[in-house]
Amino acid sequence: MQELKRERYLSRIRPFYNDKDTIKVLTGVRRCGKSTIMRQIVEEIGADGMDCRALVYIDLDSKKNLKIRSPDSLESLIDSGFQDYRGDRYLLVDEIQNVRGFEPLINAYRNDGVSVFITGSNSYLLGGELMTKLTGRYIEFRIFTFSLSEVRSFCQANGMDFVPSDAFRDYILNGGYPKSFAYANPEDRILYIRSVIEETIKKDVLKSRKVRNKALLDKLLDYVLSTPGAEISSTSISDYLRSERIRTTPNTVNGYLDLIFASNLADKCMRFDIFGKKALKTHYKSYVTDISLHTAYPNRRHDLKMGHIIENMVFNELNARGYDVQVGKLRDAEVDFVVSNGRDVAYIQVTYLMASPETEDREERSLLKIDDNYPKYIVSLDPIAIGRKGIKRLRLVEDFLLGDGFRF
Repeated sequence: MQELKRERYLSRIRPFYNDKDTIKVLTGVRRCGKSTIMRQIVEEIGADGMDCRALVYIDLDSKKNLKIRSPDSLESLIDSGFQDYRGDRYLLVDEIQNVRGFEPLINAYRNDGVSVFITGSNSYLLGGELMTKLTGRYIEFRIFTFSLSEVRSFCQANGMDFVPSDAFRDYILNGGYPKSFAYANPEDRILYIRSVIEETIKKDVLKSRKVRNKALLDKLLDYVLSTPGAEISSTSISDYLRSERIRTTPNTVNGYLDLIFASNLADKCMRFDIFGKKALKTHYKSYVTDISLHTAYPNRRHDLKMGHIIENMVFNELNARGYDVQVGKLRDAEVDFVVSNGRDVAYIQVTYLMASPETEDREERSLLKIDDNYPKYIVSLDPIAIGRKGIKRLRLVEDFLLGDGFRF
């Protein structure tokens, strides 16, 4: 099958191709497509017939590089690629976390005028250690699995049928892991998705030295993956676990949750005080990074809660578009999402269906309490969307996921 060119991400990275002062870091959950994007960057940078010594690309997961596990061996490999070339140079290293203690070496190449790109997916790379050890001179590009619009582009590029309603139904159940679309048999596709989940847990969560109670970690993973949009409170979770005869503390729960979020299996959505115009540090919601992380297991498919699922899908789409997303807190109400592009703000409520006047009033009530002039939206699965009271209504699939109905 033909690879999809991930233009959504390449367009953000291109302005930094020749930035030698900033390390470009591609992060994201395992198998989301980081390596594909890295290869596409290599193709674009080297497209003008540059000297082969000017660009070094190393995949540390490839068989030929399995022995490259120390900074010294990585340095020798890089220098053998550059040889003595002194013009503009580009270094791209895939799965850099396979080399423990890589940061000083990567910094040294940046200091030597090399434009550096790295990818990684485990908690060591995605956690706070990277931020301190690379001395702040890096920019992170978060990569997500296929959005529904990317699924459409992938199907078009490969001559496959794309019927929005059918594709949406499939997306709910099977998500957007890029390689999963190579499997025609639905059972094979589900098996692949589950293997990715288990690989991520094994390599990016359980490898941490901080995991001393696997049973507790399993409980927390199941909670986070089975309850998209849940409000997270380490105190209430630890109280619940103690009632289940699992002894723990809020601090331990917080530590294990941090490992789960660092693996990118799920994301935090922090709260924002709309009236006070400030972020709130207590309590947050969690959303799975790909909806299949919630729906890929049979015991969950029998009891899918569509309201939570579409709320999670809206959150992921907003994140993939590069927006800052928070939960809006009013004095006595809540707005699902406060969305910012760095300059402007928009407010979004998400609901399954506007099935009655009471539902309409409930969903509009929070938005109408906000007295600024930023746009306000309600996203739902209703087949017809007619706004009122200054609130714009968007159909989830046609206007939001596949269209350009959401704007600041």
